Amino acid sequence: MASSKDDQIQDLSELRIVLLGGRWTGKSSAGNTILGREEFVTGRRTVQCVKRQREVAGRQVTVVDTPGWWMNWSVEKTPVVDKQEIVHSVSLCPPGPCALFIVLNVDASFTETHRRSVAKHLELLSGTVWRHTIVLFTRGNRLGDRSIEQHTEAEGEAIQWLVGKCGNRYHVLNNQKRSDVTQVTELLEKVEEMVARNSGCHFEIDRMIIEKVEEKKRSVEERAKQRMMKVENQRKTLRALINEQTQDLSEMRIVLLGGRWTGKGSAGNTILGREEFVTKRRTAQCVKRQSEVAGRQVTVVDTPGWWKDWSVDGTPEADKQEIVHSVSLCPPGPCALFIVLRADASFTETERRSVEKHLELLSGTVWRHTIVLFTRGDWLGDRTIEQHIEAEGEALRWLVGKCGNRYHVLNNQKRGDVTQVTELLEKVEEMVAGNSGCHFEINRMIIEKLEVKRRSVEERAKQRMMKVENQRKTLRALFKVQTPDLSELRIVLLGGRWTGKSSAGNTILGREEFVTKRRTAQCVKRQREVAGRQVTVVDTPGWWTDCSLEETPEADKQEIVHSVSLCPPGPCALIIVLKADESFTETERRSLEKHVELLSRTVWRHTIVLFTRGDWLGDRIIEEHIEAEGEALRWLVGKCGNRYHVLNNEKRGDVTQVTELLEKVEEMVARNSVCHFTLGDREDSWEQLLESAGINKDIKQRFEEEWNRREEQLIEKMSLLVVDESARKTRDSISLNPPSFSGESPASSEAGYSGLGGRMVSEWMETFQAVSSSSGCGTQTSASAAPS
Repeated sequence: MASSKDDQIQDLSELRIVLLGGRWTGKSSAGNTILGREEFVTGRRTVQCVKRQREVAGRQVTVVDTPGWWMNWSVEKTPVVDKQEIVHSVSLCPPGPCALFIVLNVDASFTETHRRSVAKHLELLSGTVWRHTIVLFTRGNRLGDRSIEQHTEAEGEAIQWLVGKCGNRYHVLNNQKRSDVTQVTELLEKVEEMVARNSGCHFEIDRMIIEKVEEKKRSVEERAKQRMMKVENQRKTLRALINEQTQDLSEMRIVLLGGRWTGKGSAGNTILGREEFVTKRRTAQCVKRQSEVAGRQVTVVDTPGWWKDWSVDGTPEADKQEIVHSVSLCPPGPCALFIVLRADASFTETERRSVEKHLELLSGTVWRHTIVLFTRGDWLGDRTIEQHIEAEGEALRWLVGKCGNRYHVLNNQKRGDVTQVTELLEKVEEMVAGNSGCHFEINRMIIEKLEVKRRSVEERAKQRMMKVENQRKTLRALFKVQTPDLSELRIVLLGGRWTGKSSAGNTILGREEFVTKRRTAQCVKRQREVAGRQVTVVDTPGWWTDCSLEETPEADKQEIVHSVSLCPPGPCALIIVLKADESFTETERRSLEKHVELLSRTVWRHTIVLFTRGDWLGDRIIEEHIEAEGEALRWLVGKCGNRYHVLNNEKRGDVTQVTELLEKVEEMVARNSVCHFTLGDREDSWEQLLESAGINKDIKQRFEEEWNRREEQLIEKMSLLVVDESARKTRDSISLNPPSFSGESPASSEAGYSGLGGRMVSEWMETFQAVSSSSGCGTQTSASAAPS
């Protein structure tokens, strides 16, 4: 067997290697280390395959570097041209590579998302590729005293799967020690051993696949040339129009539209030639900036972006309103609207539909005034933007066609190159000329209706905020009267998948206790002292927010019910987690209601709505988000007794946001007469009592609604008493205890609407009304006391 291996190694005086992997993993640096000199450029990304050769350790070594992909992206999001280059790479070292290296950065985490991304990108080359692959770790100096084996064991299942898939073949390079030739020699020996195990065979890909890719590339290049000629002729015609119209476009008004993370803010800065827009955080409200550019007064309005793979229905109402509002910020109207896309990302049919629906918020005529603006032009390398458009497929070509074949590419890293901005402004002039000198106008009624809606939202938000503040003061006063021992708080997190439950748990506990990169399959319990309290948090499996309860796996439903038993004697609060950057639909409301009521219908008395991603609100208060989003969200907040809170998981150092949340939990517990939630609160006995009494469920529902209404009236009346200074002095004259606000059913006493203390709410309210009247507090209570 040894002699057979030796025979095979004799033929390996030439080694052919292909480097594959994500962006910024150190592929090019690894290639330089292998070849022993600077053959690959490391300061910028590899746009097209690069082939280099040299004699290394007595062998003729060929190395092919390939374009990297974003590690946290699926293969569908990788541009088509990059995928074609990956396939093309194996044809650059005929008859085929001896080895393919998957390059990973040793000091970067390798998640399940990364694993799936690597697997799908490698399988572009066929399923047999794994027999010829080796995992190559770069930045070996970051390991310190740890071995690479210790590193892979510590990193978890994702990296262990990958190493196993590659037949347990791996190597580590320290690119800072290139003088250490032994690390390269050992790597080449591992390649020889792998080839020997493969019976001396190199990797081969079906020739038909290569030919198909080459044919596509030729077709793309031909169509790109035709597109370029067509656009040049179109521009000449429009320039002639400009000369005929002799119109004055000394002032240009531009609105930037597009998905999140497309580089709208950076594009605005490049156009204006200075840092006018903040790029490190998202635009939550429209921002308008002006500057003189190339002899013109240029106004740029940046707008909130949307999630690119979402429908317009999933975009928060406030963001949609801002998009419509944007055109009124540059009167009499924008000369151009730019749809901003990234040149380094694929553009899918889903994204196309999303762009279409978001643009048409501004009316169907908007397309006559739009230009597609590509950012990250540096990622194109030597490729033209026309090649990118033609290679990407129908979705992108449709969008460019819808915009009248108007497009431009910006390299935001070359802001000193003023010609790219000058040419863009010339394209705007040409488009305006093609529109007979007209700017974009939106129906004035739409703007006026929007402004009325915005004012209404702001007014209702203020009212909600005042009501909640008064309610909280009342409950804090009640909390002091009852003086319960809440040195221990027990919390259960509930909500849909990807809402940020685990991140919220980490923010509450002030450290990384819950895993956030993969879903919670079973309940997880963690504890820590927070703000002088012993806090227990239980994270639960999430459900798909647009699916019904019947579609949720039985195991997940069992875990939700099981969660409350993990923090005995029961949770003080159940927190429903929502994302502040998403719309909340009626479908999601129904799904949430059914999932939460697995724990009983009385659960709502112990719930708080917790919004994550608070940073996406910008300067907007959470009350404005609640009021703008519509009936579904307002129903939920009302169902939770108007209890809600917002967390910014990116500001974990801000302990006040967690302290305030815990205070809200304490206030809710006070309202519930210091009672926690237990599954014993379930209404089984209550249902049996109704059945034996011959009372149907409709009567029961009206009974509960009346109970809740009276309780809300009572809270509101108490708020007036607590807030009014003169009334507060008379509070001690009340010689009776307030009724219980516990989660117990009103039927737990023989006397109708009765609390645990045996006093009827109605009786207590009559006495309270007399006291409040004598203290000068108003006794009139709105019939709409319950949360709207």
